[in-house]
Amino acid sequence: MKNVLVRSGLVSLLCGALLFAGCGDVEPPYPQDPVLNEINRLLREKWQRGYMTEDVDLYMSAYWDIGFQYSADRGTDKIEDDIVFDDIVQEREAAIYVFNKYQDIEIEISEPPEIAPLNDDKTQYEARNHYRLQLTVTEGTLEGGFTGAYAEGDSVFTFEQRVNPDTNEPEWRIVTWEDYGFTSDEIRAANP
Repeated sequence: MKNVLVRSGLVSLLCGALLFAGCGDVEPPYPQDPVLNEINRLLREKWQRGYMTEDVDLYMSAYWDIGFQYSADRGTDKIEDDIVFDDIVQEREAAIYVFNKYQDIEIEISEPPEIAPLNDDKTQYEARNHYRLQLTVTEGTLEGGFTGAYAEGDSVFTFEQRVNPDTNEPEWRIVTWEDYGFTSDEIRAANP
């Protein structure tokens, strides 16, 4: 019996020492891939922050003007209600419209996004993440008597690294955005 107690005391001491030793360096929350870090930073600091603060210039700085494409299925399987455009001016106008209509905009995005290179020279990456968007008006109501709107879905971005003509430095920005919205049933199922 004494031998068992000594062993369990040693095991406890050893476990305590291992636990204490494990409290030193903390592992980063995700791998420190520089491309992943830059894409994640761009999504948080330009795309998300620009939209939430209603700063159209900051928001638009997340995109490349040339070659931009946007598509959204609006959470349905019907092709006739899809939104598709390839003019960055339309994205700017859409953002300004939302900023003027809603006074409080909250966006949650999954971090880090899932990324994968799209070409051999690794100048294009696909980034996938999940979003939740809540929009509210502070005065009056929207059509139907609502004071806000909620959307949720998945985004598939194509990021491209190009030389910024203003800085002459390579920079990552969004060139395409595919928005796959959830239906109201999918939103309810995801948020019990």
